[in-house]
Amino acid sequence: MEPKTRCTTERTWTAGILILLTALVQSLPLSSWAQPTAAGASGIAPIEFNIPAQPLPSALNTFAETSGLQVSYPSEMASGLTSSSLVGAYTPQAGLNVLLSGTGLAYSFTEAATVTLVQGGAVAAAPVLAQAQASSDEPPSAASTEKQKPVKVPEIVVKDVKERDDYNNYVAPEANTATRTDTPIIQVPQSIAVVTQNVIQDQRAVRVEQALRNVSGVALGDVGQSGIAADVAYCRGFPCGYFKNYLRNDDQNQVLTFRDVANMQRIEVLKGPASVLYGRSEPGGIVNILTKQPQADRYASIDQIIGSYNYYRTMIDVTGPLDEGKKLLFRVNGAYENTESFRDVVHGFRYFVAPVFTWQASNHTTVVVEGEYIRDRRTPDTGLPAIGTGLAAVPDSRFFGERFDTMAFEEGRAALAVLHQFNDAWRIESRFRADISTATAARTVPLAVVANQSLARFFFDQLAPISSYYWRNDVIGKVSTGSIKHEVLTGVELGRQYASYNQAAVPFDTISIFNPVYGQTPEPVLQKTPFSHSFANALGGYVQDQISLPYNLHLLLGARGDYFYQHSGVNGADTTAENYAFSPRVGLTYQPLPPVSVYANFTKSFLPNFGPFTAARNQFDPTTGTQYEAGVKSVIVPGRLTSTLAVYRIDKTNVLAPDPANPLFFIQTGAQRSQGVEFDLTAQLADGWKVIATYAYTDARVTEDTRSIVGNRLPLVARNTGSFWTTYDFQVDPLKGFGVGGGIFAVGERAGDLANSFELPGYVRTDAALYYRKREIFPHTNLIAQLNAQNLLNQDYFYSGGQSRASAGFVGAPLTFLGSIKLEFF
Repeated sequence: MEPKTRCTTERTWTAGILILLTALVQSLPLSSWAQPTAAGASGIAPIEFNIPAQPLPSALNTFAETSGLQVSYPSEMASGLTSSSLVGAYTPQAGLNVLLSGTGLAYSFTEAATVTLVQGGAVAAAPVLAQAQASSDEPPSAASTEKQKPVKVPEIVVKDVKERDDYNNYVAPEANTATRTDTPIIQVPQSIAVVTQNVIQDQRAVRVEQALRNVSGVALGDVGQSGIAADVAYCRGFPCGYFKNYLRNDDQNQVLTFRDVANMQRIEVLKGPASVLYGRSEPGGIVNILTKQPQADRYASIDQIIGSYNYYRTMIDVTGPLDEGKKLLFRVNGAYENTESFRDVVHGFRYFVAPVFTWQASNHTTVVVEGEYIRDRRTPDTGLPAIGTGLAAVPDSRFFGERFDTMAFEEGRAALAVLHQFNDAWRIESRFRADISTATAARTVPLAVVANQSLARFFFDQLAPISSYYWRNDVIGKVSTGSIKHEVLTGVELGRQYASYNQAAVPFDTISIFNPVYGQTPEPVLQKTPFSHSFANALGGYVQDQISLPYNLHLLLGARGDYFYQHSGVNGADTTAENYAFSPRVGLTYQPLPPVSVYANFTKSFLPNFGPFTAARNQFDPTTGTQYEAGVKSVIVPGRLTSTLAVYRIDKTNVLAPDPANPLFFIQTGAQRSQGVEFDLTAQLADGWKVIATYAYTDARVTEDTRSIVGNRLPLVARNTGSFWTTYDFQVDPLKGFGVGGGIFAVGERAGDLANSFELPGYVRTDAALYYRKREIFPHTNLIAQLNAQNLLNQDYFYSGGQSRASAGFVGAPLTFLGSIKLEFF
């Protein structure tokens, strides 16, 4: 298709999507925007439940999402208990009676919509009065009221992120990232993986990349070692896009240093193109980070970690109500970190704080205000160079910068979410976030290997301020057309972002690879000048329909239209570009049996080029991606064993890659393809025994290019990767309270650069852990003591690289111990 024709077609599709959205919003019944239904005002009608007998925490999660009640209880109270089966139409109170029968637990209403579980006693009787009033206009007599004394009938409660059982389980039965609705993972026609808080804690993951090792098909890139753009990972061979609470959290455009785990509740990885709901993104997938939210019960913890190489990290977590009615809740997470390294000269520190406030404005409206502040300063480290087809044979500790090399980051973000439930069927979610970040750097950068003996270097003095503002609005509702049920989502996203880059650069001393001498030349004093500036405006409209068909078929249809305008200037020369895109998704799931589903999907992605380091090249066409995927999912035992097997092919066109002649810029190489097989399994095989296992085969290659690299493998992506992690908590005395864990993380050989001129060798890393958990070691105080050994067998390995011969391999840490003591107060 000719460019002009293609542009016209995409504008037509974009306009069509926006018109369709307007029509859908205007077609909502007026009652949807008015007061709740009669049932919600005077009582609660029976609700259809389908909760098989399963571990009580996961059963309560499903019950809370179905009923709209908030169920509060200490995690240890439900640990090891099994719910009764709850299938059929019940009021929420009657359903909870059935669910808790045989557990020895009772409940009470602390508010209209908040239930607290308690030990012992009789479970509250079902509110017969409420059911009667729902079907009768006659008020009850005083005598009947006195006789029955019903509990207060709750109304629907909106909650931003429910406190799932992420602290006690590796298995996640549901994830919202794929559809933005409460759809069980087994019914979603796309591969999605979840890393729960329990996994993050057990493995003592203090970086996002450490948690992502538990997801098949994810490879590590630059995770904050060498400079700007941290937490870089590759999903199915292509860079993962980052989101936080469903709003974009891109490297370079919103984030300049690595993300802190202190306020992370869980990490959801949606594999394959996600543009249909999230707009511009790479075709390999997105990583959506969900943050911890305030809770109605008072809780506080302090977690002190001390590790090898003078690693110190302190984390705090405080949450609870600010008023007697528990309508205003708060949570504050914070962290301080100070560390040296097994690498010579390298060190760093950071401060992090993240307050959150939730206001239950009514039984139908919740307002969430959230903030983050990071101050980070550390030594940039470009790793080891390549010589020949491998890495330089030098000690793993060798550093090729200077002692004055420093990068400093300051980031602040503020978010607002307003969630309103119109009635049982319709709700709206409005989310806004502002991000402001600044990176400053004074550092040496290796540019080339000279005669296989030394590194040619430049000195850069850099300043990169960025900011962005994004507002997303989703309307979600359920309708029926005869016997066919629909869950419809429609929304609009607006965004604006700025980026600039000031720098000064001069050639610097070469440094010997085999006998480096530091400090031969003092740090240059330079005057930075503006190099580039850019801004962009984004508008997207989208619609999605999840259709439940007869014969256990679930059809997912979606489409999005995007408009992206960008303006940039480099050395006084301004350029502009406009991009239009149409991103569809079609998926089908078939459940021949309740615990098994077969699915397939077709979906596309769209990504313009924008940022302080690509502004000079915005004459590039946007990259596009197309995926075909099929797979099988299973939930053999609800809440205890889930798995996903997927096969896929992704074709990506108009691809950017680092320019070998100048690492600060990019070139457009043509087309690439990634195809492979992935398997993920999470299980709780018995009380106290948890397992995660993954495997991925990824064949990612260049398929079109003007140079002689067609057929080359994409850098840093291994053909074969896998992981296995398991823990066991002893259930009986005298070892009750103790636990053990261990696992392996295996990565095959990888191409080091796009030219495939050298390789990073494969490796198998072994980790282990010991735990001691003591409930109420003091009154209202729990103790968790933990010792983690990372790289237990002291394997030499390279976890990733900089995709150039001068910065070829990032060295993995040798045997590392992390000991921690955590006190929980409640």
